[in-house]
Amino acid sequence: MPLSSLDIVFYYTGAATGPSDNTLSLGGTISAYTIPDATANNVFDDVTGDESASGDTEYRAIAVKDTNSSYDMLNTKVWIEGYTRATSGADTIYFALENPGGSPASIQTIENESTAPDENKFTVKTGATVSWTEEGSPSSTLEFGTVNAGEWFGIWLKRVVPADASAYSNRSVTIKVQCETTASPFRHTVIKEYVVNWAGKNFYVISRDV
Repeated sequence: MPLSSLDIVFYYTGAATGPSDNTLSLGGTISAYTIPDATANNVFDDVTGDESASGDTEYRAIAVKDTNSSYDMLNTKVWIEGYTRATSGADTIYFALENPGGSPASIQTIENESTAPDENKFTVKTGATVSWTEEGSPSSTLEFGTVNAGEWFGIWLKRVVPADASAYSNRSVTIKVQCETTASPFRHTVIKEYVVNWAGKNFYVISRDV
């Protein structure tokens, strides 16, 4: 069977195993654990009162893998859309791509969730540097190229919470990965949608008493 959207799977990186320890998804090798779609705190943790008062920037690295054993992801592209957030004083999501290297395949690793990754390593298959791309509806599209069968690439996410951020529940942002697959005699377009979600009380800006 040609590649389908079911073959495109999102994983944590590093030592992360699930939403409870998503702060460990900081690059390195691909984790053995997949990221649950549209699940509260599946990628980012809660924003505390202190963080919302003073502002906070956090980073995560996730992996997108072609789990098909035979078909490559051709002309792979990534963009963000459907960002639900407060109308003012809201957090902002940025993203960039990194191509794994070495054996086992890995991307850069950052020390903790507050450490900025090296932007010079944000690359696509052609080696072009990719800078942070601001969210939009939709955002700019980052082109990665070919992901061979069984291989993966990294997506770095950056969440910026401004000082005195506005409280807002049910945040979500949709990451879209589009590629082509060969299905003789034609190529077919495949799109995988993945929702990073913070639902209800599991993600909100907590008021701080002064």
